[in-house]
Amino acid sequence: MFLKIGELARRTGLTVRALRHYEDIGLLVPSQRSSGGYRLYDGKDVARLYRIQALRRLDLSLAEIQRLLDDAAGGLSDVVAQQVTQLDREIRQATALRAHLLAMQRQLQASEEPGLDDWLLALESMVAGAKYFSDDELRTLGARHGDDAGTTQATDAVETRTRKRAALASSLRELVAAGISPESPPAQALARRWIDMLLEEAGGDEGLLIKLYTMHWNEPSLRALTGVDRAGIQYISHAMAYARLALYAPHCNADDMATLRRHYVGQTDAWPPLIAEVRQQMLADAPADGAPMRALAQRWRVLSLAKAGGDAALDARLQHALRNDPALRVGSGIDAPLAAYVQQAIARLDAPSNA
Repeated sequence: MFLKIGELARRTGLTVRALRHYEDIGLLVPSQRSSGGYRLYDGKDVARLYRIQALRRLDLSLAEIQRLLDDAAGGLSDVVAQQVTQLDREIRQATALRAHLLAMQRQLQASEEPGLDDWLLALESMVAGAKYFSDDELRTLGARHGDDAGTTQATDAVETRTRKRAALASSLRELVAAGISPESPPAQALARRWIDMLLEEAGGDEGLLIKLYTMHWNEPSLRALTGVDRAGIQYISHAMAYARLALYAPHCNADDMATLRRHYVGQTDAWPPLIAEVRQQMLADAPADGAPMRALAQRWRVLSLAKAGGDAALDARLQHALRNDPALRVGSGIDAPLAAYVQQAIARLDAPSNA
């Protein structure tokens, strides 16, 4: 049985123009032509067209599709695996959305009208999350949120997490509005609770923590939904810096601590983006003495020295403490592997570059 191009177009929902284009680029060439010159498509042609349309759903270019279809070495198997991965991601996102909607449903059934932000926050987080996290990282975050648990447990986890965030955000706004200094004990206590919450979501992973920070910093709509703007994020960062100062006391003398109190917090805002860039290099297995990492190491060294008020000896003691005292790294976005990677890069700064 053969189909003419018009009939094939009608049966598949494609346009005649699209089928002609497929022929022009060699993607789908009809098996035969009639005596009158009409294109005739047989069962094999239709099967190939089906595969083309299936691959188009994966957002592949026509050139990529042609290469895969012409690859007899199992290229299609890889595409199927990609499609399964994509479906798994969509299922996880749908599960998280379902849990959130069930939480909203509970509020409605209890005659509590949820605000618009309640509906939008989970959606915004899911959309933004794909830009910053790998599939494995999203699975980790989902597991920490209870998305992989039973429906009731997942819903309870969403409700608890939402209330906790809202309470902390409200406390933060009250402190800022009242003009309370980030150096104050209440501000430091709130900052610790905020970082503890993020670390809990990240499963204690400092790499995920810095990505959560970066996502919140870069996404205006997410900041609007959570009620924590950049000024609020900076307030938390500065309060946490003051809290971390006390942890350096066992590693410093009185003069050192006086220097740190004058200079340490002033460098706070510059650290998160630098840490995020360094982690990207580390995860990409970039050489510590490569040009990109050398530039980042130089920025790191300048910031570190400024934190120590220009005192190289104090800077060396602080770096030693950071590498060897895990408590100093908690909530900083720096873990032991990253600290070692940076140390290696800084050590090679003064060596001739092979880049």
